[in-house]
Amino acid sequence: MTRLWPTNSGTDLNNEVAYLFFNIKNKFSHNLANYTNFFLYIDLLNIRSKQVLFESFLDELEILILDIVELNLSPENIKALNYKIVCDLIKKSKKRFLESLVDTKSILKKYAPLNLFMEDNYLSLIISEYKIIFQKLLIYIVFGSSAIQDSSLGFTYASTPSSYVAILLETSLIQLSNLVLYLVLDSCTSLLQISAFLNEYKLCNPCYLSIRSLAYFKNVLTYQNLIYLYIDYPKSIYNSRYRVLLISSHGIIAKYIYSSRFEDMINLSTGQFFTILFIEIQDLIIPKLEEILLILGKIILYIFINLCSNSFILIIKIITSRLYTQEKNK
Repeated sequence: MTRLWPTNSGTDLNNEVAYLFFNIKNKFSHNLANYTNFFLYIDLLNIRSKQVLFESFLDELEILILDIVELNLSPENIKALNYKIVCDLIKKSKKRFLESLVDTKSILKKYAPLNLFMEDNYLSLIISEYKIIFQKLLIYIVFGSSAIQDSSLGFTYASTPSSYVAILLETSLIQLSNLVLYLVLDSCTSLLQISAFLNEYKLCNPCYLSIRSLAYFKNVLTYQNLIYLYIDYPKSIYNSRYRVLLISSHGIIAKYIYSSRFEDMINLSTGQFFTILFIEIQDLIIPKLEEILLILGKIILYIFINLCSNSFILIIKIITSRLYTQEKNK
């Protein structure tokens, strides 16, 4: 039987939220290695450091939820303040993570300056994409499923599976924690500083101990972020889906969930619209091209079979004729 998310605030919702957080914290004991086909900034961390980062994020998320309840914010307030809420949560999670490494303010001065979110294309893009997922997560947790009126989900608010809310929490945890580490590393001005930071506080994944491996990692991420910005992101919007990251028993995996994204399409840049135009052309031309190639292939195959059969018949006739001539001469 499918476990359903409570429709309204109350004891049932509180119990479900407690179970949700308990369940995801238990998953931290699983393998947290990256089993997706793309790199994440958290790949640089060893398993224990990932657990600390995730715990820092969840602690700040719990505080945020209590603040929303205490301030008596409405779903409309959350929607209006959504971007600011996400940015503030990332900054506080970053501060808590750094404080967990060492009990001193010097590390905060060095690695926790205020980054200008809007001036960072990658950061602002990821926040803009996943702020809707996080917004839904907060509303589900604080108000219940009745506060979400979204007909594009494929189920009514009264039949919202608890597993769907768990997906929202897991992908918010991984994606925003990934941004936390991105901000920390962005404070470093060189690969040497990144290496020193990771090794000094015993955070580093053994695969990235050398400067060469860090340089390769950084170059791949730079290329990957460009691909994501101009190809993967507009393609996901056009296909009306979100890429979500989940913690499985094998490690971190990627899946896709359906969601209407008409508003996101309006905000696409010219370069991103070219990707959608290319997909449109591809959808129009490739089926026709496949049909033409199929017909052409059938024609070529028919001609080839006829040539082979006629050639075979001709060879048989020549052989038969020569045998008949030799027999007649005898």
